[in-house]
Amino acid sequence: MRRIGRARDFGPRLYGFGEEKATGRSCMLLSALLSSVITWLSGGMFYTSFLMVNGINIVNVGIISFVPFIANCFAIFSPSILERFQRRKAVLAWSRAAYYTLSILAITLLPAAVQDPGLRLTLFVAVTFAANIINALFTSGYSVWHVNFIPDQVRARYFSSSQLVTAFAGQGAALLSSFLADALAGSAYQNTIIVVFRYAAYALGLLDVYFLTRPVEYPYSHSAARPRFRDIFAKPLRHRPFAVVMALIFAWNFSANLPAGALNYYLIDSVGASYTFVYLINMVYPFTILLLMRPAQRMVRQEGWLKTFAWTAMLTAPTNMLYAFVTAGTYLWLMPVVRILQHILGVGLNLAYANLPYIHLPREDQTNYMSFHILTVNIGAFLGMMLGTWFVGITQGWQLTILGTGLSGVQILLFAQGVGQWAIGLAILPMLRWLEPRDSL
Repeated sequence: MRRIGRARDFGPRLYGFGEEKATGRSCMLLSALLSSVITWLSGGMFYTSFLMVNGINIVNVGIISFVPFIANCFAIFSPSILERFQRRKAVLAWSRAAYYTLSILAITLLPAAVQDPGLRLTLFVAVTFAANIINALFTSGYSVWHVNFIPDQVRARYFSSSQLVTAFAGQGAALLSSFLADALAGSAYQNTIIVVFRYAAYALGLLDVYFLTRPVEYPYSHSAARPRFRDIFAKPLRHRPFAVVMALIFAWNFSANLPAGALNYYLIDSVGASYTFVYLINMVYPFTILLLMRPAQRMVRQEGWLKTFAWTAMLTAPTNMLYAFVTAGTYLWLMPVVRILQHILGVGLNLAYANLPYIHLPREDQTNYMSFHILTVNIGAFLGMMLGTWFVGITQGWQLTILGTGLSGVQILLFAQGVGQWAIGLAILPMLRWLEPRDSL
């Protein structure tokens, strides 16, 4: 096996601006870095706090959280639109700019413009829905465009180094922002700083659009003269290995999103964890990637993408079951234990998961396959988050006692997530012989 050194992950063969594909990977990395920072500044706990300040309760936070997943189902129309463009760079850039304008800028301005709580909630949902419809219709175009820059022989190195850089950037930005937010807690500027973070995220979003337009655009391969709507379902479903992997991705996103709509609300409101505490634990993850990136790459080369994903998923499952016991009385010691274990396992897990859509991706009509992938991810996430939100709503004020600890609806969903992850990993193992593409390692 060819040894991949740590320094070579950032060498001129992988990144740089002197060769077309290296330039493409460099722009992909810069975009991923900016997207990570934007996500932490305008999403996560800061976004939950923004909604809470504007009168949105735990159930409505969950509803707003799953709206993007409904909108992203409009990805089924993406091939019908994108396959009509031989050159897509301009339309992709404008669509990403519109997405940032609606999802960050318009949402930030909305509370000051609308005072009625009911109307405000309706508009939050409507603007979020519109922003994510735009994103759904065009985002698969980036995957099809950029897959040219990550051929099989550099893919593990690219995903590892990209995850490392984006983790440092995103978590670092979140940690620094959390210091500032916690320092201003209780002051007249407590809510203002969250709004400032969102304006900063919007500015970075426009910079992201700039970098996304820099790589060269190659011609797109087609097997038919005209795109057909049914191809988004027919082609992926006829390709059995791709369809099976999509079923696994669906199940994974369903289980992962069961507690997602209410978890941050639970940590802020019920547990009482500060921004700095949560993001300080998260900051351990980039250092974990730095230490374990090479062993994770080696595991992928030796065991394969799917086997790596299966085993790390099964090992991650108990940590989410343990996460269910994080309460106001245990979070100071239990939450770091749980999250750091998840960081360690997440290096291999996230590396393997990142490549799942590509391991059986054909060379022709890739927009259909990537749009089907986006649809699969979002339907799974939507159904999981919708079920979780419904469950939290009907179990408010109710607890299930396990091992002397009263578990609320959110905590039960964390336990259910762990059960789902274990079942998915176990289901993969019997299929490895025919499903794992050995030539992609």
